[in-house]
Order: sequence, then C-alpha cells, then structure tokens
Amino acid sequence: MNNERTVVLENISKQPVGLKDTQNRTYRFGVGGKIRISEVSLQDILDYPASKIIFNEGMIRISNISAEKLYDMGLTEEEIRKYLGPEYKAVVITETIDNPEPEEEEIIVVEEPVKEEPIVEEVIEKSVAPKKPTTRKSTKKTTKKASSRKKK
Repeated sequence: MNNERTVVLENISKQPVGLKDTQNRTYRFGVGGKIRISEVSLQDILDYPASKIIFNEGMIRISNISAEKLYDMGLTEEEIRKYLGPEYKAVVITETIDNPEPEEEEIIVVEEPVKEEPIVEEVIEKSVAPKKPTTRKSTKKTTKKASSRKKK
C-alpha cells in the first residue's frame, strides 16, 4: 500500500472548496490552496460521490500522479483529462496476451474387458408367527341388586 503523500490537489476555483472521503475525513481548500495526500487517500476521495462532483465541476486539479494510476483507480479517459488539466498525457494501455498454440498430445485409450458377474438374488422369507390366544378374564363386574326387603 502506497501511503506516501505524493499526490497534490489544488483548488483552481475562485472560492473555498471542501472535499470528503469514504473514511469521513474532510479536506478544506482556501482559494488557490494546495494539499498533499497519498494515492490511497485520493482513491477514497474519488469514491465519495459528493467529492467527485467537485472534481467534475473542474474546481480541483490533481498533479504529481500518472494518468495510468488514475486509470487504474477506475476513472475514464475524459475524467482523467479534466482532473489532470495541462499535465494530461494520453493513457496508453498495453497488454500482452500470450496464447501459445497447444502442442498435440497423443492420447492412448486402453479398454479393459468388462467382467460380468452373475447377479445373485436373495429371497428373504418372512415367517409369521401365529397369534397366541389371549387368556383375558372378563372385566365385567357383576353386582347384585339390593332388595328392598328387609330381613328380620
């Protein structure tokens, strides 16, 4: 992580300007004021929507940073041109893509005969035990009616 304060922000408007970043830090510029910050802090400022509007209005100029670094931060070519002012140099993106042709490989397929094993079916017989007769006693209670006659 590059934390060296090498990037310079300059207020080129005719009024004081304030910027904020995603870490909730505030940067205040008087008329013609300059401040040195790191590339990481610049990225945080550019990620904050309200501060990006200040840059888009052309009130702040960035210096001492390459266009390639700004491009890596996700800025468009037009934004970079506006933010850098007279220091702008076209961004040249060079990517080398090496696609060597794959060498042909000889593939040898060995087929082994498939042995078929006989399928053994097992028959499982369930033996059902006969029901045992229950020897329950009747639970009905017998009651005698008391006669209304009295024995003497």
